Amino acid sequence: MALRRVLNHRNEKAHFDLTNSVVGQSCLQALRSSSRDLRIAAGRTLPSFLHGNVEDMTLRRNRVSALDFLRNLSEKSELALQETCILAWGQIASGDETNIVLLRLIEYLGHTNPLVCGLAYDEIQRICDHSSLSISRFLEPYWRTLAPTVVQDLQRRPQIAQYLSDLISVTVAGLLRLTQTHTLPYLVLTKRRDIVQRIADACNRSVKELCMEHSNMSNILAYIMLQSSSETEITIMTAFEVVSSEFANVNCSELVKAEPVLIASELLKASGELDEASKSKAFEALYFLASLMYGGHPRGTARKTNVIGSFFENHVLGIMAHLSDIINESKGGQILTEKLRSLRAIQEMMRIANSNINNALPQISACLRSAIDNPELCNEAFVSWMSVINSLGTDEVLGLVDPTFAIIVQYWNSFTSRSQAQAYDMISQLLKTQATSIREVAHTIPSLASIPLMSKFEEEISKLKLQMATKHQLQALVQRCRHDNITVVQRALIELENFLENHQTFLYEIMIIEQPDPIVSELARILLDVSVQFNESNDTIVILSARCIGLLGCLDPTRTEAPRAKKEVLVLSNFQEAEETVDFVIFFLREVLVKAFLSATNPRAQGFLAYAMQELLKFCGLNGPITSRSHDKYANAKYLRWVTLPESVRNNLTPFLNSKYVVTAAAVQPETEYPIYRPGLSHGQWLRTLVYDLLRKAHGDNVTELFQVFSRIIRTQDTPISMFLLPFAILTILISGTKRQQLEVGQELLTVLSHDLPEGDSAGKNNIIRCSQNVFQVLDYLSRWLQEKKKGISVAKASSSRMSRASSNSGLDVAMAQINDVESVMNGIPAEVISRRAIDCKSYARALFYWEQYIRQQRPNDSEKGSNEDMEPLYEKLQQIYTQIDEPDGIEGISSHLHVLDIDQQILEHRKAGRWTAAQSWYEILLNERPQDPDVQYNLLTCLKESGQHDGFNLPPSKSLTPLPFACEASWVTGNWNRLEEYLADAPEILNGDFNIGVGRALLAHARDSKEAFVHSLDDVRHRTAKSLSVTNTASLQACHDVLLKLHALTEIEAIAGIHKHGSLDKSALVVSLGQRLDMLGPFISDKQYVLGLRRAAMQLSSDFSNRDIASAWLTSAKLARKAGFIHQSFNAVLHASQLGDNSATIEHSRLLWKEGHHRKAIQSLRGAIAANAFRSDEYLQTDQYLNVTNHAKQQEQNIPKARAHLLLAKWVDGAGQTQSESIVYEYRQAIRWHSRCEKAHYCLGKHYNKLLEYEKAKMTAKRAQTFLSGEMAKLVFENYIRSLAFGAKYIYQTLPRALTLWLELGIDAEQPLDSKHGSDEFRTHTAQQRQKMLTALNSQVRKYCDRLPAFVFYTAFSQIVARITHPNRTIWPLLAEIVAKVVGTHPHQALWTLLAVVKSSSKERALRGRQCLDKIYENAKTSKNGSDGKDLKAMITHGQKLSDQLLHVCEGNLEGKPSTISLTKDLGFVHKTAPCKLVVPLESTLSASLPTGTDNVDMRKHRAFSKDTVTISAFLDNALVLNSLQKPRKITIRGSDGHLYALLCKPKDDLRKDQRLMEFNTMINRFLKKDAESSKRRLYIKTYAVTPLNEECGLIEWVDNLKTLREILLSTYKQKNVVINYTELRTLLDEACSSPTKSGIFTGHILPRFPPVFHEWFVDMFPEPGAWFAARLRYTRSCAVMSIIGHVLGLGDRHGENILFEEGNGGTFHVDFNCLFDKGLTFEKPEMVPFRLTHNMVDAFGAYGYEGPFRKSCELTLRILRQHEDTLMTILETFLYDPTTDFIGKKKKHAGIIPDNPEGVLESVRSKVRGLLPSESVPLSVEGYVEDLIEQATNPERLAAMYIGWCAFF
Repeated sequence: MALRRVLNHRNEKAHFDLTNSVVGQSCLQALRSSSRDLRIAAGRTLPSFLHGNVEDMTLRRNRVSALDFLRNLSEKSELALQETCILAWGQIASGDETNIVLLRLIEYLGHTNPLVCGLAYDEIQRICDHSSLSISRFLEPYWRTLAPTVVQDLQRRPQIAQYLSDLISVTVAGLLRLTQTHTLPYLVLTKRRDIVQRIADACNRSVKELCMEHSNMSNILAYIMLQSSSETEITIMTAFEVVSSEFANVNCSELVKAEPVLIASELLKASGELDEASKSKAFEALYFLASLMYGGHPRGTARKTNVIGSFFENHVLGIMAHLSDIINESKGGQILTEKLRSLRAIQEMMRIANSNINNALPQISACLRSAIDNPELCNEAFVSWMSVINSLGTDEVLGLVDPTFAIIVQYWNSFTSRSQAQAYDMISQLLKTQATSIREVAHTIPSLASIPLMSKFEEEISKLKLQMATKHQLQALVQRCRHDNITVVQRALIELENFLENHQTFLYEIMIIEQPDPIVSELARILLDVSVQFNESNDTIVILSARCIGLLGCLDPTRTEAPRAKKEVLVLSNFQEAEETVDFVIFFLREVLVKAFLSATNPRAQGFLAYAMQELLKFCGLNGPITSRSHDKYANAKYLRWVTLPESVRNNLTPFLNSKYVVTAAAVQPETEYPIYRPGLSHGQWLRTLVYDLLRKAHGDNVTELFQVFSRIIRTQDTPISMFLLPFAILTILISGTKRQQLEVGQELLTVLSHDLPEGDSAGKNNIIRCSQNVFQVLDYLSRWLQEKKKGISVAKASSSRMSRASSNSGLDVAMAQINDVESVMNGIPAEVISRRAIDCKSYARALFYWEQYIRQQRPNDSEKGSNEDMEPLYEKLQQIYTQIDEPDGIEGISSHLHVLDIDQQILEHRKAGRWTAAQSWYEILLNERPQDPDVQYNLLTCLKESGQHDGFNLPPSKSLTPLPFACEASWVTGNWNRLEEYLADAPEILNGDFNIGVGRALLAHARDSKEAFVHSLDDVRHRTAKSLSVTNTASLQACHDVLLKLHALTEIEAIAGIHKHGSLDKSALVVSLGQRLDMLGPFISDKQYVLGLRRAAMQLSSDFSNRDIASAWLTSAKLARKAGFIHQSFNAVLHASQLGDNSATIEHSRLLWKEGHHRKAIQSLRGAIAANAFRSDEYLQTDQYLNVTNHAKQQEQNIPKARAHLLLAKWVDGAGQTQSESIVYEYRQAIRWHSRCEKAHYCLGKHYNKLLEYEKAKMTAKRAQTFLSGEMAKLVFENYIRSLAFGAKYIYQTLPRALTLWLELGIDAEQPLDSKHGSDEFRTHTAQQRQKMLTALNSQVRKYCDRLPAFVFYTAFSQIVARITHPNRTIWPLLAEIVAKVVGTHPHQALWTLLAVVKSSSKERALRGRQCLDKIYENAKTSKNGSDGKDLKAMITHGQKLSDQLLHVCEGNLEGKPSTISLTKDLGFVHKTAPCKLVVPLESTLSASLPTGTDNVDMRKHRAFSKDTVTISAFLDNALVLNSLQKPRKITIRGSDGHLYALLCKPKDDLRKDQRLMEFNTMINRFLKKDAESSKRRLYIKTYAVTPLNEECGLIEWVDNLKTLREILLSTYKQKNVVINYTELRTLLDEACSSPTKSGIFTGHILPRFPPVFHEWFVDMFPEPGAWFAARLRYTRSCAVMSIIGHVLGLGDRHGENILFEEGNGGTFHVDFNCLFDKGLTFEKPEMVPFRLTHNMVDAFGAYGYEGPFRKSCELTLRILRQHEDTLMTILETFLYDPTTDFIGKKKKHAGIIPDNPEGVLESVRSKVRGLLPSESVPLSVEGYVEDLIEQATNPERLAAMYIGWCAFF
């Protein structure tokens, strides 16, 4: 005993050597001692040598020695030594020795001495009892070796069986039944017929039946095959015939073919247990098995391997299904030993079969991933995984690299040291043998940084990754997040979180550019999709996704869109039509089942999916070899269907073309009671139960076959499969089920939508919402089905005259009956119920969709006079819906239809308009009347919150729960932590799910300095927030904006508190990051204020932030509130900043005074602040400072606030008009003095000089100043404008075009003599000399800044520059050539298109100048530092000229007849060798330069205006489409370098330069619309496209797909409604209506009623899903409004139905044909008297509010923005109109002198419209008044009736 204690407490390795140490030998010798006590003590000491901290090598030797010693000792006949042996065996029964010990003890049970038997019995029982398992369960893993020992002596020593039976409490017969699988192989081989018969009797079967059972036969055959025998087949059959004569007529092949999978599995398991020398037995056995399966006995190892390989190729799926069942316990509890044997069997299979098992890689991967997740199997499963990797070829290995690395990283700490070493070796081997391939996929390989041992490999892989640009690294992470392997996704999210945390500035830069990088949308989309996909199955991934979303930030949905790609399938025939049914099955396989199969981690679930795919492929006729085309029509159709599937899908489906999965019959289910939904039933349970029941009830030929397959996978899978099948199952029941079933379905849908949301139970609420969203999914599908079905009926009726009336009517009757059945169920769900639940689900578009349809049905006809009042309740309901929707103009539009607004409606308007104080006053009155009303409390608190009155929040506690979340927010915003603690102490558990409550708890924990509680609270809030994401609310960024904002805020709280997983940022970097993140929120002021409130709270609790930091956040709030017009809130924020000691608050206070109109006070206050030097001089950079931190730069940064103050003062005194110009200029120069690199200061000074210049220009000739005449004023404007461009591009469109115009015009003026009106000859001579002097100075400036400014600056005005290339001044032309050469030399891929058009000009002078520019480019290229670039450029130009020639030939080539399609080569002689070409595909996206977006100190030279990945021309497709018009334009298709196809229109005989300049104008308008907060919110835009002239008569136009003209839409709809259009009669009626004012009623009373408004139906048809419908209608309304105002300002006419088109993808308005400009329409024979098209069809399609609401507001916003940018617009138009190469005005007929016919007149006309001047009026109207007048004109019946008939005013 002492020796055991010593061994247990000593670590000397030598003592533990049982063979060689004195201690060990003493222990062994003591087992022979004559002293019983000493023998027993020695036996108890023996385990110390076999377990514990003994080294591996020593341990193995000790085990061999101990077992040999005990085996020898047991052979002694002495009873005392037998007792010692039994007790010693019992002591060492642990781990690997247990099996041997039990064998020895069982042999003792057959001893002749009862005492020995009893001792063995007791010792076995003691061992079992020690395991805490039942005896039966404990012995189960060992029956495979124990059972043969028991039965082999059953006749001679029956007591062994009896004792064991007693131990496990069964009879001997029961023991024989229990162990038959293990005993029969031995008994059959040894031909023990008597014992086999006894087992058969125990099982109540014949011997043959017993042996033929699946598991018995496979085990028997595998056991015999493994024995060394040259005649295996004879051995097998002889043995079977001995044990039963019934096997006499059976051959071996029959037995083997019955169970090849199980036999192979047993052989592989056995092979895994054999040593290397004996594995050949298993190989021979497998060869024998394969030979019997396929016949023949080839000789030679290679041939044998081929036979075995073929066997595995055909049976690997079955083998894996069997092994997976064991490993993952899908068929009851499996013992650990058997699981390990199965894992080793996989290893053996990989070793023997190698690549022959590739078709089962998904199953093997899923099985092993699941096993690795099991701690008991982790290491062995990983060994199996490595065997898979080692057996595969390069292509297959690449697909498993990512999962392999992810597994190693995730489970590293679970691996044993041996597994870790093996992982290390495997990675090392991969990097060596697969170096080239690894390099290709390095960007997606998970990081090994968390494993120190792997640092060498991580360094090697990191080097490969670092070669990638930051953007490409992000793309790689996004790609990994899309992986089917859940482990890869999890590791990718971990690394993505780290990446986003460390690259916040990079994210900001790619988001704030003019067009955010598409990778941002991709990243947002994948994070939302991953979060939803794993919402119910993997919380770890949900949390990681939420953290990444928070780091990405709450993206501005007005700038970045991340819509979910919709892939839908519609089954109109109820699975009766074969082709349609097969298409559905293929879609289901491609989009649902394959993805579910690949992502499944449960092999049992994967097995059911495999069965379903097998059966569905069989249904489609795809159940055989499909490798090539066939002459057989049916077979070829199968082949074509197969090859249309993506390659990855085909690869995954191929194994199931010939697989043989079977499933057992499903148990009979009891009748399901409806409604199924009830409280407490989870969403998944409800959905699966409903779908399963519907699938069982459906009937029909194809339906029964398919739905039976579907029903087998519903209950074992996640919800996506059930969600997909639900609409199809419900529709099938509705159109083919019984009336009772139809009623049950309708009742179920109504029950879900009608069930009230539980108050305060967030989990229950989310459950109902998820169920409701599934119901909405069904309603959407039924709506689409109804629309398509009705269209089909219309088509059938139209063609009914061509077919048998009986058969036609029969088919139509069935279809109509089906439609009636579906509509009856849908009509049974009230619109109010759908709308209410849609609001609960935040699916407001759906609520509008259904309610507006109801309003349209209830709308009175013209005959029903006086019934409009009945509509008011419906509009009031519509208004209530709009209160919940994020559409700022709908309420106002609806209000216009209500005759009298009650107080509630007025308050709604106040709230939507942001007039919170007005709404607050009313709610305060109501609260006094109803103090306990929760709605009133909520509304009042909302007003207090939105108006920033958190200080005034002093509501007393009440029983209502409404105030608490607001109270918490008010407490942290004001820093009142005591009050927050009081509120949270009273917060009931029901509010724990509230975001504000959760954040309050986190902040309170932070205030208490409890880091653990703080982190836990934030994690809990983040988890709850992330779980609220669903399929519906992640359809777009707008839909989930609230959730994104919350996650955004949580990330910032953590960052400020210094809680970061990957280390905290330093303070200066964090402040910069916070500023950038605030900018990313876009125009949502309320969101920004909420985030700023949380920031201030977190900063107040953090020791890293000072009062100045908090004050800065207050000033940011003040600025936002001021710009939004919330003056009281802004003053309050300024006051807080002042109280915190920030003197710079004085400047913000001055801004507020100016905002309120107190200009004199504001200027005085600002002057005082400047005098007092009230500027912040922080130790860190502000968010807009991007200077390199040098001493000089640091000084500059500290002067920026002072410079801004001087600039502000200068702008104010300039705008006030109370100060002389010299003083104003002085203030501007002071701003420049303090910050010389301030773009805005230079721009504003130049703008001031430009104002003076325009003032002088407006004077009479004789009164103009000398500075104007000499060009000095122009020089001052030019110099300041051009200087501003060196420091930023914010004002580039205001400065560069104007500067170029002034320079070029001065060059012309300098060449011309002055008019005699300008004074004496001496004065004129002096002035001319001054002009030359000024011109020389300007030329010098141009030369200087041509070198300094980057080329992209001039590229933005390249059209203007090239247009003036023939400038007559000899000093200007060389500079123009230098600029052109610089732009083309730097951006040849884009700029060459413009220059090549000049070279091809019909003007000899322009062509000559163009060639001279090319010569200059060549000259510059030769002197380039990089000679290769010069050669490449020359080659590109030469290639581009050839391409230009070919494209001109395509445009101008003569086409005989009227062909619709042509061959470019055959018909036009196009030479395809001109491609590939390095010129970009001429698209708007490739030709547009992106501009830097920083506001100050932008490093212009470092900015990249074009992406490195620009799309160039790769090839031209030979087929081209010829449009059916007079000039026969040709649509050609280019294959880009990215592999995508791009269409262009080659337009002949049309000068496209005008279109090009107008597109540039519209692009500039779009920039203004994006920059304006209100416009950006509404996503106002003009649809633009690229126009690329090739010369003066031909050009290319970017093709825009999926457009439909208004005329086409309306004509097709009227045709469906059988509306006949008689143009002759209409012309007569229109002429009569115009003949007298008294007859104008003819238009409204006789013409319009013939053409009821139908345009709205197009939106319902094109966008049946409510969200898409609402978005499309809004886009149509707003884009129509924008183009209406822009068109009116530009005098755009001829807007007939062919010139207005609509985008089928989003509903946007698209205008074409801009020839009728600048009021040319007024010169028509029938003058156009309307400002834009606004006919009754267009107005009706706007929605229930007509042109009120969104249309009117968008018109007003557009006009207001045009007024704000009037100077810029005039500058751009001026460059167009004075362009000597383009005639924008054209020849016009005289028209009473009101139509401008010269540039000055055109500019004045445009300026008058922008300012709101009506013709013949001198007082401008306000924006609202002018828009009102335009709408009135556009809808005036008399004006519409006067339009020419082709304009179709009646449409």
